[in-house]
Amino acid sequence: MKKNNKFLVALLAISILLLGIYICVSLYSKENPVMIKNTDSEQTLYDKGKDVYVPISEGWKDSKSAKGDITEVQKLKLDKFIESWKNGNITDSDLKDTIMKYLNEQGIEYKEVSVSSKGHTLYDEVPEVKLSDGGNLYSFVGIYSTGKQNPNGTEKTVCYNWTVFVF
Repeated sequence: MKKNNKFLVALLAISILLLGIYICVSLYSKENPVMIKNTDSEQTLYDKGKDVYVPISEGWKDSKSAKGDITEVQKLKLDKFIESWKNGNITDSDLKDTIMKYLNEQGIEYKEVSVSSKGHTLYDEVPEVKLSDGGNLYSFVGIYSTGKQNPNGTEKTVCYNWTVFVF
């Protein structure tokens, strides 16, 4: 009998110890949020058991250019102008003037040059930019993320669609 009593006492002690550990772990995890690291934006968030929206990180996310009836060398020159614009070295109107001057120097007829970096949009994730050669003389579409959540509270990031079209 004494052996059984010692065994039962030991079993009861282990059970109480395990119950205590379970209670401590449960209380600790409820009071201390889980740390989440978003690898895209390198922002650290704290989640108390619910999904937390993490804005898309700031910067250029995707951009593509395509050519129509111009040479590859001419496209590369236009791409170089675009890079200067994307880096903030020239304004929308300066880029438009630069492209029109270049097209005129090359003897390329065009109907219109459209340039915009003001295309405000909201994304929950970065869409893929798809352009194909043909159609216009030249096309460029780029997506720039501000890294900031929509101020109206929706779970979307404020982005800008930058576009250049030469018809």
